Amino acid sequence: MTDAIFQTLEKEFLLSKQQLEPIVNGFNQEYKTGLKTPSKGLATMIPSFVTKMPTGNETGSFLSLDLGGTNLRVAAVELKGAGKASVHELKRRPSVELKTGEGSVFFDWIADAINELITVEAKHLFSEAQVQGKEALSLGVCWSFPVDQTGVDRGTILRMGKGFTLQNTEGNDLADMFHDAFSRKGLNVKVTAILNDTVGTLVAHGYTNPACRIGLIFATGINAAYPEKIQNITKLDQSIRDKYPVNTEMLINTEIDIFGTDAYLPLNKYDIELDLSHNQPKFQLYEKMLSGAYMGELTRLAAMDFIKAGVLFEGQVPEGFGEAWSFPTMYMSTLENDDDPKRAKSLEVLSNFNCVNTPTVSDIAILTRICRIVSTRSASLAAVSIISLLDQQALLDNKDNEIVVGINGSTYEFYPHMDLRVRRALDEWYGKEISARINLEVASEGGSVGGALIAMLCQ
Repeated sequence: MTDAIFQTLEKEFLLSKQQLEPIVNGFNQEYKTGLKTPSKGLATMIPSFVTKMPTGNETGSFLSLDLGGTNLRVAAVELKGAGKASVHELKRRPSVELKTGEGSVFFDWIADAINELITVEAKHLFSEAQVQGKEALSLGVCWSFPVDQTGVDRGTILRMGKGFTLQNTEGNDLADMFHDAFSRKGLNVKVTAILNDTVGTLVAHGYTNPACRIGLIFATGINAAYPEKIQNITKLDQSIRDKYPVNTEMLINTEIDIFGTDAYLPLNKYDIELDLSHNQPKFQLYEKMLSGAYMGELTRLAAMDFIKAGVLFEGQVPEGFGEAWSFPTMYMSTLENDDDPKRAKSLEVLSNFNCVNTPTVSDIAILTRICRIVSTRSASLAAVSIISLLDQQALLDNKDNEIVVGINGSTYEFYPHMDLRVRRALDEWYGKEISARINLEVASEGGSVGGALIAMLCQ
């Protein structure tokens, strides 16, 4: 009976090349549509206005700032050349009062952190003139919130979300808000670039390996960036495109997380059930099928069918396991990583639920196999992003070029065997001979090194 249920589950999750093909074709069309559709509101294919990639030989000390939903990180990045960099970072967590208060107070708080970095924590990296404010320092800002970007260093702040309701900021230019705070605090710092973390990842890995043509983040969510010829970005006014030399490339933040519709995504019953329980149904359907935020819930939903069939946990739902979102992806990671014959770590994970009887080795093996099936589909779907971006750039047309994909993110880097599964998906799509030309490399974090590099390249 167990074998029959697994066969059904594998039919739901494991995707052949023929099943992946409509997704790749759908994505290829979404790139073309996004390049001509204005980037207002919820948009894909967002121009970064970054038109330079590093050579790997850049040197100097630059500032970067990365603001996410939880933490502020400001960093002094020392570019040493030869693709090497060192990062001196200062991390702060904004209080609820700061996140919901007056915008100018929040930006002053950021300015204070930057001042501490320059004058205390990383003082040794800067010249005396820079520390004293007689010489300007360049800052790259990785702003993980919606911005209507109008230039590499300009962008209108949109509604932020993630618990931020800053007063008197929406509709203002982000760089102006920073510069006003720097002025109030007596800092000679200039925002020379506003960037998305995926663009930062591409640039950061381009410093390590100048052959990099795709920056992919595969973590709680998924996103990708790549260089596109400006003449193809028809959403930009002709007057803007005409400013650049022919064949200039601009880095594009694809926002691939919002690609995909139920017209061509092979949603199974678990995907549909998860989507219905989400506070934003029908949104980010592709991301919900594969990323770290969702794999655990897909596994839990599948496991519930095994419990109902009486082949898992003696048919008894452990207390708490029946609640939506109660089985996070990190539990899957523990199960797949547990090679102890007694499965002690797996039992520890399952102790978070009140099982009627202690889970058996067979229970753990079944649950682990479910994890493996769910995560294998995640790898195949992540490979779709890579395959379609290779198509978009026609990178395989030249049989001699080196193809490098810089990948950053917890799901790719730390989930057991995920890197090997993504590689296997590419092997199955292209055949091993062609797939061997595609180098998947772990990328430096884009918010720090990428932010500093873009600040330098655009100053």
